[in-house]
Amino acid sequence: GDTVYGQTTVLDKWPSKSKNDRGIVHVETKGYKQDGTLVCVFRRKVMVPTETYTKERGGEQPGRPELKEQGK
Repeated sequence: GDTVYGQTTVLDKWPSKSKNDRGIVHVETKGYKQDGTLVCVFRRKVMVPTETYTKERGGEQPGRPELKEQGK
């Protein structure tokens, strides 16, 4: 099978109108095969916690385990 690599670009961001501890980020992700061929493009909007909210909670995600890449 092919190995697919992704590249994500932030297109825009704005605060949530209904949740003051969150914001919306509009991103575009492009997927490439190992030879550089573009195989997919998609855009999505993601709700994320604000920096202020994250700091108030004590960091990125307290209690979340450290993620390790396979084979490392």
